[in-house]
Amino acid sequence: MSTSQKILTIALRVLGFFSQQCSRRARKGLGALLGRILYWVGPRRRKITEDNVQKAFPARGENFHHQIVKSSYENIGIVVTELLAVPRLSETDIKKYVVFDGIEVLTERARLGKPSVLLSGHYGNWELLAMAGALHANVPFTIVVHPQKNVEADILLNSYRTKFGNIVVPMRQAAKTLISTMQRGGCVAFLADQHADPDKDAWIEFFGRPTPTYEAPAALALRYGAPLFAAYAVRQNDATYRADFHEIPSSDLTSTPNDVRTLTERHVRDLEHYVRENPGLWSWQHRRWRS
Repeated sequence: MSTSQKILTIALRVLGFFSQQCSRRARKGLGALLGRILYWVGPRRRKITEDNVQKAFPARGENFHHQIVKSSYENIGIVVTELLAVPRLSETDIKKYVVFDGIEVLTERARLGKPSVLLSGHYGNWELLAMAGALHANVPFTIVVHPQKNVEADILLNSYRTKFGNIVVPMRQAAKTLISTMQRGGCVAFLADQHADPDKDAWIEFFGRPTPTYEAPAALALRYGAPLFAAYAVRQNDATYRADFHEIPSSDLTSTPNDVRTLTERHVRDLEHYVRENPGLWSWQHRRWRS
C-alpha cells in the first residue's frame, strides 16, 4: 500500500470517529464541509463535474450549473460522513434514516421464494439506501460493487456495508453469486449509472447523449422472470431520506437482446427523471460520457 493510500485510510478512520459523535443534522453539516473541501482539492475532477453539468443542462445559466456542482460535492461529502458513522448506528437508527414507500412488495416476494433485481444510482445516499432497504424489507441484498484501488479502505468500507447482513461482491467476480442468489429467490442490487463497456454493453441515451450502459440488471431480471425495482434516496430537511420503491415496467418483455435493451432504456429514463428533479443529489463527478 502506497503512502497516499495509508494516509487516506487513516483520514477515513479519523473522520469516522468525529462523524460517529455527531447528531444526524451535525453529521450532514460535517459532510457538506467535507464536500466543499473536495471541490477545491481536486481541480481535474471538478472540471469533469462542471463539464458534465453544462452539457446536461445546456440551456441553463452559469449560476444554475455552479449550484448543481456545489450541491453534488456536498452530497458526496455527506454520503461519506454518514457511511463512516455506521459502526455507531443501530438497525433502528438506519431504518429511521431512510423511510420507504412501497418496499413491502419485496418482503412478500422473498417470503414466496421469488427473486428480485434492485436498482439505484449514485444519488442521495445510496449506501444508507441499501442498508435501510434490506432492514425494512427484512431481506438481505447481494450488492455488486466496484472495488476500491485502496485495498485497506475497501475492506473498511465493505465492513460497514455488510454490518446489517448485506453481501457485497466485486463486479468482475459477481456472475456465479448473482445466479445462485436469483435461483434461491434472493435480491440482487446494482448501481447501474456508471460508464459501461463501450464494446459489450448497449449505448443508451442519457441526458441527450448516448453512453455505454450496463445491461446486466435488465438481462438478469428478464432471464429469471423477476421484476426490476428502483429506488432513490431523496434527502429531506431533517437530514433523513425518503425513497419511493417502484417497479420498472417489464411485463411486456421477454429475455431477448432487443427487450434487454428496451428495459435498460426504461430504467435509464427513470434515473434521468430523478436526477432532473434533484440534480444536486447525483454524482456528476463520474466520467459518464467518456466515450
